[in-house]
Amino acid sequence: MLTLTRIFKMRIKRRSKKKYNADYRGIPTEVCPCGSQLWNLKVMFQEKTISMYFLDMECALCGSLATAPTEIDGCD
Repeated sequence: MLTLTRIFKMRIKRRSKKKYNADYRGIPTEVCPCGSQLWNLKVMFQEKTISMYFLDMECALCGSLATAPTEIDGCD
C-alpha cells in the first residue's frame, strides 16, 4: 500500500538520481559544447508569448547545464 511517506521517499530518490553531464553555467550560450542547439527551459506564457524564463537550461541531447542568453548579452 502506498502511503504519503513512501511516495515522498520515492520522489526524493528520483530527484537525487538526476546527474548532469557537465555544468557550463555562468557564460550565456546558444550552442552546447556537444553541438546541440536544442535546450530544455522553464518558461511562463502570458497572452501566447513568453513572458518570463529561467536562465538555467539543460541540453536536450547530453544533459549539460548552461546559462540562457538574454537580449543584453548580445548573442545575435
